[in-house]
Amino acid sequence: MIKRIVTLGDSTMQFNNQFKYPQTGWPQALERFLKPNCPILNFARNGRSTKSFIEQGLFADALKEIKEDDLVLIEFGHNDLKKEDPLRYTTPYGTYQENLKFMVEEIQKKNAKVILLTSITERKFKDGELLKTHGEYPQAVKALAQKLQVPCIDLFEKTREVVQKEGEELSKRFYMNFEAGLYESKLDGSNDDTHLRYEGAFMVADCFYKEMIKLKLYPEIFITEA
Repeated sequence: MIKRIVTLGDSTMQFNNQFKYPQTGWPQALERFLKPNCPILNFARNGRSTKSFIEQGLFADALKEIKEDDLVLIEFGHNDLKKEDPLRYTTPYGTYQENLKFMVEEIQKKNAKVILLTSITERKFKDGELLKTHGEYPQAVKALAQKLQVPCIDLFEKTREVVQKEGEELSKRFYMNFEAGLYESKLDGSNDDTHLRYEGAFMVADCFYKEMIKLKLYPEIFITEA
């Protein structure tokens, strides 16, 4: 019986306080889908890749807190692909998979459950089509999950479907892309197409929820319609 959700990842997952508003990590919206007896313990941190998350001791800190009957969600990739930064860059079928494998195996030693997640899509359009900006990393996650025989939720494809359907203009509402003056704390506006506002966080959480229900993964933790 799952007692808690633990999230490990980057800025798309990090809980944000009022000083970062309106930026919102998608697990902040996931709480709306969960029963009250299933809290979220969030270890996701801005700017981290699998490499830096491990090397900076963040994974070790999380591992100390992970317990039996926790469900651990792992989502990295946005920063792993940054070739210009040797402190974060990993190769998709090399160090990226190796780092994820290390995390999964260490978590399993604690008798916790693990689900691997592909990165959420960015909002990058060209000629009306949503670009795939994550290269081989999503496929590398899926291949590793199959090899390790752990579940994988393909948030990359599921969020792409939603953003593509909404289109280039309407999909801005999901991201930190807005005009000046809309938020007092962001007087100059923002054109960030990676990080989420609350509506985007809810969209991602909804994609996650629907896939979990479809795959019949731990349905007991979710609120369902009467």
